[in-house]
Amino acid sequence: MVSCESATTSNEPQVSVSEFAEIKNTHPNAIIIDVRTPGEYEQGTMENAQNINVKSNSFKEEVKDLDKEATVMVFCKGGVRSAKAKSILKEMGFENVVDLEGGFDAWKSGGGKVVHQE
Repeated sequence: MVSCESATTSNEPQVSVSEFAEIKNTHPNAIIIDVRTPGEYEQGTMENAQNINVKSNSFKEEVKDLDKEATVMVFCKGGVRSAKAKSILKEMGFENVVDLEGGFDAWKSGGGKVVHQE
C-alpha cells in the first residue's frame, strides 16, 4: 500500500480534535506534551500538558526518561512540529504516540479547554 503521508510520519496518521479529546479522557495517565516554544506555552496550553520544545537541542534528553509504554499525546500550534516530535519519540521506542491534527489552533477552535500555567 502506498501512502501520501510524509516519510517522517509513516506510522499512523494524526488524530482529530474529538479523537484526541476522547483518548485524553480515556487515558487519564497519558503524558501530554506541548512541543511549542516556552513563549507559546505561556500564552495558553492544554490542562496537564508539560512543555518540551521539539526545536530545543535538549528535546531527546528531556523525554528519554518518560514511560515508553505510556500513551504520549503531542501537539504544537498547527501540527507540523508535533509530527516531527512523534517521529522522534517513535524512533526512541515510545510505543503509543498520539499526534493532534491541526494542533493547538484546532483544539481552541474546536472548543478545547485552554489553561494558563503559573
